Amino acid sequence: MAIFQINRKTFRLLLMLIFVLVSVYFLFFSKYGYLTRWRLEKEKKELLQLINSEIKKRDSLEKRINLLENDTLEIERIAREYYGLVKEGEEIYAITKKKAN
Repeated sequence: MAIFQINRKTFRLLLMLIFVLVSVYFLFFSKYGYLTRWRLEKEKKELLQLINSEIKKRDSLEKRINLLENDTLEIERIAREYYGLVKEGEEIYAITKKKAN
């Protein structure tokens, strides 16, 4: 007689428990499990948001390029604002602040 005898009912219960544990492991923790899928879906959502923001940046830059290539008023505004250029015959007034003593 063996030291550890297992009756049929206990053996079935043990097999069922092992089956449930293995099933739970594969459902949640395996390469194709729920947790991996959840993490990948979250990463996908973040990447889609990043793509959308980059598309918006690209569109605004394309609009800016189009303005700089075709709009003479925009070119003139930038020349005046950043480079201090003036039209012939214009007068420039410089306003300075007094330093408090």
